[in-house]
Amino acid sequence: MFESIINFFKKLGKNDKEKTNSKDAAKERLHLVLMQDRANVSADFLDLMKQEIIDVIKKYIDVDENEIDVRLTNKTNEDGTTGAPALYANIPIISIKEEAKKEVKAEKEKIEKITESAKEIIENVNKEVEAEKENKEQKEEKIEEKHEEKNEEKDEKNKEENNEEKSDSTNKDKKENA
Repeated sequence: MFESIINFFKKLGKNDKEKTNSKDAAKERLHLVLMQDRANVSADFLDLMKQEIIDVIKKYIDVDENEIDVRLTNKTNEDGTTGAPALYANIPIISIKEEAKKEVKAEKEKIEKITESAKEIIENVNKEVEAEKENKEQKEEKIEEKHEEKNEEKDEKNKEENNEEKSDSTNKDKKENA
């Protein structure tokens, strides 16, 4: 059954001049119709899909159109039952088009430039972050120094006040003892 679909597409692609007898042709068409019916796909839709696939592929590579084999098959499940329909394509590549190679190369170069620019931006941002960290550390050090100076001034003032209180209390004691 699947062979008939394959042969159908080969005949479409090759434009064979061989004529098959009407019995074989009818049998082949019946198999194709049954397959398309099971897959819920019309012959026109399948032909259109095949041609669109070929057109897209031909944008990038040169293919041997006479040897293209596109077929609709049913996937066989592990338990041996017939599963979902599948589309298989065997498309012989002659060569990759130079334009496609150039496009790929240009895209690659563009990506490399963007990557390089991104690296530079990241490097500059990292430098700015480091500079901000250093600036912040310097500010924190200055603040700490000011706190230490204020604490030292407070300590000195407290010592002076304590000394004054001691001397006042010593003078008071001396007066009381005299």
